[in-house]
Amino acid sequence: MEHTSYGLANCVIVIPALDPDQTLPAYAAALLERGAEGIVVIDDGSGQSSRPVFAELEALEGCTVLRHERNQGKGRALKTAFSYIRGRAAFQGMAVVTADADGQHAVQDVCAVGQAALEETDRLVLGVRDLTLPQVPPRSKLGNRLSSWAFHALYGVRLGDTQTGLRGIPWELLDWCGTVAGERFEYEMNMLIRAARERVGLRQTAIQVIYYDNNAGTHLRAVRDSWRVFAILISGLGWYALSSVLSAVTDVLAFWLCSAVLFRPLSDLACYWWSTLTARALSSSLNYTLNRRYVFGGSPQGRTVLRYYCLWFCQLLCSYLLLLALEWLLPGIYPTVNKALGDIILAICSYQIQMYWVFREEDGDGAR
Repeated sequence: MEHTSYGLANCVIVIPALDPDQTLPAYAAALLERGAEGIVVIDDGSGQSSRPVFAELEALEGCTVLRHERNQGKGRALKTAFSYIRGRAAFQGMAVVTADADGQHAVQDVCAVGQAALEETDRLVLGVRDLTLPQVPPRSKLGNRLSSWAFHALYGVRLGDTQTGLRGIPWELLDWCGTVAGERFEYEMNMLIRAARERVGLRQTAIQVIYYDNNAGTHLRAVRDSWRVFAILISGLGWYALSSVLSAVTDVLAFWLCSAVLFRPLSDLACYWWSTLTARALSSSLNYTLNRRYVFGGSPQGRTVLRYYCLWFCQLLCSYLLLLALEWLLPGIYPTVNKALGDIILAICSYQIQMYWVFREEDGDGAR
């Protein structure tokens, strides 16, 4: 894989570093030789033994070292760099490329991602590795496979590498990146999740797979940081579950009030139908609002409302039929309990339908 025709003109390179080794100055010099307009290295609370490395970096013309007195995490280091770049008139309008300090990103791949970022205005660029190759350490291979699968299942975006640190950021998205939540390794996953929710496009560019000494140079804390990333990854499902619970409580309480009081004089079939219809109508507006704002994103466009209520009508019929079926299969159980059981089944199916159809906007970004 070669990108020798690419340079780094109009690109600023950001490298967060914690106790980097002696190879980092040569790496920074190689990036400057390829035309990088500037390199911003963040010393994120490194020890005394790393002082000579940072001194060598500061001696490079075009390389700036920013310092955190104590370790604050990769997310905070990136945000520090983004803030510095936004405040420098010389960097206005340039693309920003983030790279790791452990030698995993080849210079030509940084150039390729930088070139792609210059071609974009509203899409993030991800340097994506082929993680099926044999040289990938087992823990990295397993973690990336699981996170890629979960990301696609939960957010509807298929990515080959969710944990890549090589990313290109068009100038137009730099402020947006600075507002993404997260201080440590979870920041990068937060960026992808927010992009999926807010319909920010993701462009994938193939890069080499490079691991030195079985990835021994990484500062990823296997248990704590993996848990942080996983918790962030499933946050969308958590919000959906909360939205579903609140809507279900509203729905069940309304159904109980209608079936026990308002429509009780009617026959069982009529009572259940009108109670289901009224309860679903009251809870649907709450569910739509919560899902649009906090789970799937998107604007309240007419087509999303239409799609939502097409799904709502199908769920209404299914809820009614499931209620009748459960009344037949589980006689003697209070109807409200049977309705709650049926709606749990429908909620699981509804998540996928809302993600892939109701709130999906066909924007042609090529990442979905």
